[in-house]
Amino acid sequence: MWQDLHAQLEPAGLTVVTVALDLEPDRARPWIEAAAPTHPSLIDREHRVDELFGICNVPMAVWIDESGTLVRPAESARLEPNEYAAVEISDEMPEQMRRVIEGLQQSPDFGPAYRAAIVDWVERGADSPFAMSPDEVIEASQPRPPEHSRAAACFELGIALHEAGDTDGAVRRWKQAHELYPDNWTYKRQAWTLASTPEGADSDMAQEVHDVYGTSWSEEFLAAGGGATYGIVPRL
Repeated sequence: MWQDLHAQLEPAGLTVVTVALDLEPDRARPWIEAAAPTHPSLIDREHRVDELFGICNVPMAVWIDESGTLVRPAESARLEPNEYAAVEISDEMPEQMRRVIEGLQQSPDFGPAYRAAIVDWVERGADSPFAMSPDEVIEASQPRPPEHSRAAACFELGIALHEAGDTDGAVRRWKQAHELYPDNWTYKRQAWTLASTPEGADSDMAQEVHDVYGTSWSEEFLAAGGGATYGIVPRL
């Protein structure tokens, strides 16, 4: 869908750049190659966009104008209606699956409005009501306490240890990052994926990692409040 938006609005001056947050490029490569050659799509192995822009989940986006100025801070970004809204929940479903789907159905349904906001910005530039002033960007940005900086350092140390073959050391550092910044789902999901996905397999979305991290994605998702809190809802 982002590739389609890029194709639609590039003639008007918009460039959509998608960034995969993945330590293992081969996992993201099929999507990168599918986007080529028209849609810029990158891999951020070190999660630098987390540190620089405040990305803490996916999909999220920032808007940057032609002068390089941030006009919308990091926020959840969707283009389509909530895909789980129409999922029918049956009594035959396992309880945990039912609760997760119910939680996902609670996610704010802002996709079409977000797409419309992007189109308006492309057409009207700085005159668009969706383009924020520097003061508005700062006011809308999420707090960045010292714990977030320490979490970034721990996550980066975990990457270095992982690449050096010290799996136990990497897990210890990533656990610290999760404790320091529990709302950063990119830190969690990156670590959990490495622990739950067999080599050569597609990324495991369930991420049942009790044996390593004592938790799972579904448990953390539900404990955090489900879809109602799983992301930063854009102010539109």
